[in-house]
Amino acid sequence: MKRKLLSILLCILLLPVLSVHAEPASRTFTVAEIEDLCGGIAAYKESACGASSVQEWIDTGLCADAGTTAEFYAITLSRSGSYDFSRYEASLLNYLHTNEVYSATTREKYALALIACGSSDSYIQRVCDSDIGGLGLMSLVFGLHLLNNGCTSSLYTVDSLIDAILGYQLADGGWAVIGSSGDADVTAMVIQSIAPYYGSDADVTAAVDSALELLSRRQLNSGGYISMGNENCESAAQVLMALSELGIDQGTDARFIKDGHTVLDAMLAYRNADGSFAHTGSGFNENATIQAFYSLRAYLRMRRGQSAFYLLDRHSQSVPQTVETSPAAVHSDPEDDDADTQSSVITDDASDETAVVPSEKASVFPTEPPHGDYIAPTGDAVFQPIGAGNNLATADETPSSSGGYKLYAVLAVLLAAAITCVILFIIKKRGFKNYIAVVLLTAAAIALILLTNFESKESYAQVGEKTNPSGTVTMTISCTVINGEDDRLTTIPDDGVILPETTFTIGEGETVYDVLLEASKRYDVRIDNRGGTTSAYIAGIQYLYEFDYGELSGWMYRVNGVFPEVGCQGYYLSDGDRIEWLYTKEIGKDLVDSR
Repeated sequence: MKRKLLSILLCILLLPVLSVHAEPASRTFTVAEIEDLCGGIAAYKESACGASSVQEWIDTGLCADAGTTAEFYAITLSRSGSYDFSRYEASLLNYLHTNEVYSATTREKYALALIACGSSDSYIQRVCDSDIGGLGLMSLVFGLHLLNNGCTSSLYTVDSLIDAILGYQLADGGWAVIGSSGDADVTAMVIQSIAPYYGSDADVTAAVDSALELLSRRQLNSGGYISMGNENCESAAQVLMALSELGIDQGTDARFIKDGHTVLDAMLAYRNADGSFAHTGSGFNENATIQAFYSLRAYLRMRRGQSAFYLLDRHSQSVPQTVETSPAAVHSDPEDDDADTQSSVITDDASDETAVVPSEKASVFPTEPPHGDYIAPTGDAVFQPIGAGNNLATADETPSSSGGYKLYAVLAVLLAAAITCVILFIIKKRGFKNYIAVVLLTAAAIALILLTNFESKESYAQVGEKTNPSGTVTMTISCTVINGEDDRLTTIPDDGVILPETTFTIGEGETVYDVLLEASKRYDVRIDNRGGTTSAYIAGIQYLYEFDYGELSGWMYRVNGVFPEVGCQGYYLSDGDRIEWLYTKEIGKDLVDSR
């Protein structure tokens, strides 16, 4: 009896220890379930543009969004099945021929999308010869993706690109656009580019192993990651993508299972009922949905033993070597006998089972990599490009409530044209050419009226009240790093403070760019935005541009003391956020301690 009591007592004493050290089992997703998640995103996007199939979505929605938000959808679909991208290719090339793209990284992404679509347009080679390395770390990363797909460059080789990328690795094992602490998103994106060399290149292998240790340490108990002070969908998506490119199954690798939660669990916490994804909280977010889409596809390809996501087989004919399996270890799903199960929405190309190994590294390194524009407006770097230009406006893409005058102005032009015709008839100037001239001048005047907005400065400066305010933020704009320079612009105050700390009321879903626009209206702060309606591209503030104070000078912004890795239109604000727009002469190195 005593022995039984002692045994029971011992079990009771050991129970807390066992409960602490027992790791809850993570859920294993089947290949079919992952396919359904991909299909849910595609179905959402099809519905949004009124399409009834993936091909119709490509031919309508992606064509309409070419150059803005379509590119990674197109790349993902090219890794999902056999589709006709000819219309999308034509739409993207038309966008590129009619718009000036200022960001080197963005141009590289366009080139990557063209490759994925099977294009051989000369734009791809021009980008490889002019833009790789022009935007710091991220332009090196996307440049390596291009070279991994058989492209060549007069600036870099695969070897020199890898050396340059590894040179950015920080002491903690990660990578970041700025600062001394590795960022989960940036670290994951770097891993994605160098993953094909893991296991075959000792330097790459050591660097990746160190980065994986960092990502494992940084992982939260939810399975996710924090970036810009918040846990979010995109950070989890980028890590899922990186692990998949390495052939690591996040669902079975104990390093990436925390409290029973995986990276995929964390990402799916932001999935909406309609199949789309949110950035934080709920509600559709384009960037989150895009990144969830391609990370799920990369994970699915890894589970099926297919080639890596970024090794675009459509361009593999220019890559000299092929092997039977991925260069990184691939993991089959022991539970799935339905690995070839096809979704009714997206199907995998059965011929896409051979992995591509990038060309061997060479040894040429450019002594002076070119400098270029400093941020992709789609949002994966921090340095806002500032380029000399003449499109100065305080909010050139904001719809104006003015314009009610246009109907009356058009009627006045038509009346003037009619009177002119009557006068020509009376004075017997009845030649056919005279009337044609009147018609042409009238048409030109009407076009000018319809395509422009005129409003008073007072009217423009009016900002409407927020209907559903969600809090307040503060913002400052300053260029104190150039104080004391002899050639400062007269438009800049003597103390370098363009806008002192000012409070703004924000509504739900407002971004840093929205607040900048409001400041431009309220306080006559001149901004030069060359981006579109979905991707702000700040090209100047108060007539101060990049390169005015050296080849590394330009504007950056930070929130709560942190430089984000997204463009200003991709940073969603919360109550109490503190925004700073700062001019730098050294790509932010002179701002790190200016908090």
